[in-house]
Amino acid sequence: MGRYLLLCALVFVAPPLRAAEFDPKPIDEVVTKALKEFDAPGASVVIVKDGQVIYLKGFGVRAKGKDDKVTPDTVFPIASCSKAFTATALAMLAEDGKLKWDDKVHDHLDYFRLSDELADREVTLRDLLCHRTGMPRHDALWSGLSTDGGDVIRRWGRATSSTSFRSKWEYANVPFTTAGVIAGKLDGSDWGSAIKNRIFKPLGMERSSCTWKEGMAPPDHATAHYYGFDKSVSAIGWDEIDHAGGAGCINSTARDMGSWLQFQLAGGMFDGRRFVTERALKETHTSQMLLIPEDPFTVYFPPKVTRFTSYGLGWFVHDYRGANCVSHGGTLTGFRAQCMLVPEKKIGVFVLCNLRPSYVCESVCKTALDALLELPAEDWVAFYKQQLKRLDFVVASAKEKRTTSRKPETKPSLPLKDYAGAFEERAYGRAEVICENDKLMIRWGKYTFRVEHYHFDTFTAIPVEPKDDVISFDRSTFDVQFRLGTNGEVQSMRFFDQEFRRAKK
Repeated sequence: MGRYLLLCALVFVAPPLRAAEFDPKPIDEVVTKALKEFDAPGASVVIVKDGQVIYLKGFGVRAKGKDDKVTPDTVFPIASCSKAFTATALAMLAEDGKLKWDDKVHDHLDYFRLSDELADREVTLRDLLCHRTGMPRHDALWSGLSTDGGDVIRRWGRATSSTSFRSKWEYANVPFTTAGVIAGKLDGSDWGSAIKNRIFKPLGMERSSCTWKEGMAPPDHATAHYYGFDKSVSAIGWDEIDHAGGAGCINSTARDMGSWLQFQLAGGMFDGRRFVTERALKETHTSQMLLIPEDPFTVYFPPKVTRFTSYGLGWFVHDYRGANCVSHGGTLTGFRAQCMLVPEKKIGVFVLCNLRPSYVCESVCKTALDALLELPAEDWVAFYKQQLKRLDFVVASAKEKRTTSRKPETKPSLPLKDYAGAFEERAYGRAEVICENDKLMIRWGKYTFRVEHYHFDTFTAIPVEPKDDVISFDRSTFDVQFRLGTNGEVQSMRFFDQEFRRAKK
């Protein structure tokens, strides 16, 4: 009798959700709610299930205060979601016999060097694509100093490491810029051409591109918006970061990303044709480096739904409420994107939004997965509203702590004019400290900072130029600490957490 009841129970288990049974209402509702709660202008969403696009829709407007609607064909930057494209291109090149995952990087790009001797000698393509070089981001090098990808790669390699080689997962962008340069070289072209010819064209991704000018060329493109610390939402310009290449320069649409999801979930096939072997693509979805989510990544992998987190090749590989998941997010100054795949269930979600910081994309992706996996509903908008409040609380607390820690009635050791001069750092280059009208300024790369005294020989650098770029620095604090030598003169300057030595006259 017990066996009979068990068999009956198995017979009457509810069948898996089929694409035709998908109810779009919860998605419509969560996107509408998220846009309102985060004060975001617009978003675009695509969902794939069992090889079919079952949801494709735009919401809101392309620019705050204007009437042009977001559509499934509105172009957004996908930022670091580009990393999976770069990894896929390398998988295709590996299948062509042009590389192996464990090839030494400098065998393919002779000018790639790292400051750590062991890492410099042993670093492989696999190391680049799973963030285990021991090097941190050093993003200021490409965002503020140089617009030449090769120069950024060289400078990044000279910069200071944060941990020992392969000992810890450390997210960084320049390794993917490097991988993109190598992909282009082995393809006989450049990174953008390799992505277009090997991925965009075969998948029919006609509205996708690899430079900011191409992205803004169609009339139906989204405007970037920044959510300020003062709760304002401001329209801003697109980030001009073509030199970052394979790290984050793809622009696309929800419709085009639907093709990308179909291709990934079908193991490298699209429209009945195979463009990369399932084995090669699966390697990118396979855990390569374990990681413990720390800020800011804890917000994307909440402990209540995530038990393990790792990184593959261009993808995060983790669980989501018991399901094995492959995902990646992308962030630029005024945009956010999020992709989540559950390969075993043939489910994929991609969300694009034209506001940063916001958690529209995360709220929608997780709500969609809950529905598709038939899991108990969670109020992800409420959860992420709290995360955004927490972010600004942490910022406000840090600012308050810095204010209360200031030692009052202190003065610089020297007259302000004696702090002026040129300072140099091997990776970060030259910074000029200027004294005009008894006030200090710092010029470094494309940025100009107003320098105000904090206490003793520590100052605060406040970004003032270029105005369109520095709007997003309102949650940042830049300390400048001058160090005096035994002769009582300024010897060095600590800036961007780097030690700039005073240049010889």
